[in-house]
Amino acid sequence: MRHIALMVVCLVAYDVACAQVRTLPTREEIDEVIHPSLSTIAERGIRADSNTINVGEVDSSESITVSFTLRNNTNQSIAITALNSTCSCLDITTPCRVLHGGESMTLEAIYNPAGRIGEFEQMVYVYTSLDEHSPTEQLTISGKVTTTDSFPHLRYRMGALRLSRTTVTLDGVKVGATRSERIVVANSGDSDITLGATTTIEGLQFKATPATLRPGKEGEITISYTPEELPLHDIETALVVEGCEARPAERMIKITIKR
Repeated sequence: MRHIALMVVCLVAYDVACAQVRTLPTREEIDEVIHPSLSTIAERGIRADSNTINVGEVDSSESITVSFTLRNNTNQSIAITALNSTCSCLDITTPCRVLHGGESMTLEAIYNPAGRIGEFEQMVYVYTSLDEHSPTEQLTISGKVTTTDSFPHLRYRMGALRLSRTTVTLDGVKVGATRSERIVVANSGDSDITLGATTTIEGLQFKATPATLRPGKEGEITISYTPEELPLHDIETALVVEGCEARPAERMIKITIKR
């Protein structure tokens, strides 16, 4: 009986494992979700005057608005039920609406190229009441993202100061031991930047290396914590960086200290 019970358990485990394997989507299924095939029953009752727009070269620091004209080529009213883009970098600003026979509308989308250097191709899929499952029309936006930014890897800004991040977590702290985290910084301005900061948390220190950051140069900020006694609970605090031209709320490094 013990062997039979063990076989039953093994068979159940095998069936569960197989079921889990079967539920994993294939590459083709994933691609079909991201890039669905156009409807075979909608007969493209809603069509774009131009399905593809190449915006050429786009600077990574500037968003660009692209406009398509959609036209109802039938004599019946057709509802646009959904407008889906293939990337979070492509924001569709036009709401869904009903197009009456022969009517046209402008569809606008904003492409945000930040952090996306190189050639790109993104799509917008137009779903209509002609087919609730498959898109009626596909719109394509393409181009090339370039940059004049000398520090594209440092995405955060405090005036002319660029930073790799603005949050720091110091965990596993122990009495008498120092926990440190570093932030890469750069001076994207035309004048020297001498950084500093003050804190009310005993044992928390801020250090900039070099102390004065020259234009076009990189350095680092080191946040250190050396407790004389363990905190009773996690500490959430912030340092306000001095020496860069930005409002105080824009010069904050948020710090979490964990035991």
